[in-house]
Amino acid sequence: MYSILHRHKGVAVAIIAIATAGFFLWLFFTGGLTDITAPSKRCVAEVNSGCITLRDYRRELLKYSELLKNPQMEALVKDQVLSNLIVQELLYQKAKDLSLVASDEEIIETIKSDPTFHEGGLFSSSKYKEVLSRVGMSPEEYEEYLRKLLTTQKLLRLINNALYITEEELKINLLADSTLLKGKLYLITPSEVKAQYIPTDEKLLEYYQKNKELFKKPETRIVWIWKEKDKDKALALYKDLKNGKEPQGYTQYLLPQEEAQLEGILKGEVQRLTPQDRASIFKEGDYYVVVYLKEVQPAGYEDYEKVKEKVKEKLIEERSQALAKEKAEELFKILKEGKEVNLKALTFSDTPAIQLSGVLRINQEDLIKIVLSKDKVFGPYPLNQGYGVLLIEERKNKEIKEEEKKEIAKDLISLKFQAVLSRYIEKLQKEAKIKINKELLGGG
Repeated sequence: MYSILHRHKGVAVAIIAIATAGFFLWLFFTGGLTDITAPSKRCVAEVNSGCITLRDYRRELLKYSELLKNPQMEALVKDQVLSNLIVQELLYQKAKDLSLVASDEEIIETIKSDPTFHEGGLFSSSKYKEVLSRVGMSPEEYEEYLRKLLTTQKLLRLINNALYITEEELKINLLADSTLLKGKLYLITPSEVKAQYIPTDEKLLEYYQKNKELFKKPETRIVWIWKEKDKDKALALYKDLKNGKEPQGYTQYLLPQEEAQLEGILKGEVQRLTPQDRASIFKEGDYYVVVYLKEVQPAGYEDYEKVKEKVKEKLIEERSQALAKEKAEELFKILKEGKEVNLKALTFSDTPAIQLSGVLRINQEDLIKIVLSKDKVFGPYPLNQGYGVLLIEERKNKEIKEEEKKEIAKDLISLKFQAVLSRYIEKLQKEAKIKINKELLGGG
């Protein structure tokens, strides 16, 4: 069986999902338009001879504006967005190498079939230009953007069409779906172990030094914001800032700690500012807003004394997890000997074997053993917290209808595609020359 590989799944789904240009226009209609349409050819990343522009990066970030409101998610989302854009660029370059470039006719057909550009049920050239104009794009820019995505889609289809499922693969997966199990699942969690462990100061300091990445603090940005109804006053503030002066009357924000207080265009402008381009002015509603990046404090590590209690919690948690594993291994031996145990268990009946892997981290080999062997005890298998041990009391088979078989085969092809695509992307990444502009990203 194939494990679901989520690492690059979003990229494949986003590109394969291309049906009409309306899917892409959604990207432009989300969030603040000034953040998207600001002309910039600066590269946040150079991928071989290709460039991922600052505008590409901001446009993609707008899709995740809700997640970006969470300071704890911000760094993760930004890293993932940049990673996805790099992957898309690599796939596009490979598609071009294989002469899979989308033709003018294909681009025209995609645009004309998009209801976004229709009037009275038919494509309208004037509506097309008007819609693009509203988001600050020319037809040439949009068509080139569309060509890139359609070209990448061709490469993914080529890979997908080359895949097939063997009879043996299908047989194993059908068994995992058709084998119904009855038994018990014993859960051993760290909270049940109740480790009485107090780490020494030496252990705490040693753990902190070895795991400093766990206590990393993000880059901190101090931003000043003015709101004025009078346009001339706002322009005067902006001019002073550009001339190196620092006028009073501002509201200060510490980011990312207070980023949730910023919304819409304002948030986009704050993210755009860099030490090289510190000031910005724009109109929002009845106000003219002036934004100034006062200071950027580099990322670093939390002081040991400040996180000492967190370090202690982590050490106790790891110790409890280790003890939970030891207890689970002891439980496995006892059950293997056929002895009774005085522990609560989750009972299950007529449960497809494949569903067990949704609860426990069971690899392919072990799942096959659970289905085919006559053994009764399996594990211990890791959980999010603790470990689980399986006691199988009964196995029986159910009949799978032809329609179900087809769906299983279809799912297998999808999983195999994700596995192959992930390997293919890893290969392209190893062979590529990728240069990331960290200074520019600091303002992205």
